[in-house]
Amino acid sequence: MTLYYPAVVLQDEAKTIVKFLDLDQCTGQGTSLEDALEDARYNAMTWIQTEMEEGNDLPLRTEIADLSAEEQKNAKMIAIIMPRNNGWDE
Repeated sequence: MTLYYPAVVLQDEAKTIVKFLDLDQCTGQGTSLEDALEDARYNAMTWIQTEMEEGNDLPLRTEIADLSAEEQKNAKMIAIIMPRNNGWDE
């Protein structure tokens, strides 16, 4: 199962931070965009798994077009590939 959620990417000379807008306190960081995205995807996957295990509904996805013009400049739709577990529908 693949889920898509928007994230804001913030970069400076030392690090890159990826912050999911709809996933509470779910971020990633690294010395490159690739590292930050990998960290963010892993953290999002873990967060989503926990929410699902606890029976919580996942948040609705914000569309990038619905963000402010300033947020849109740094926003990307990120794919989160969830692992298959026993009992999950294909």
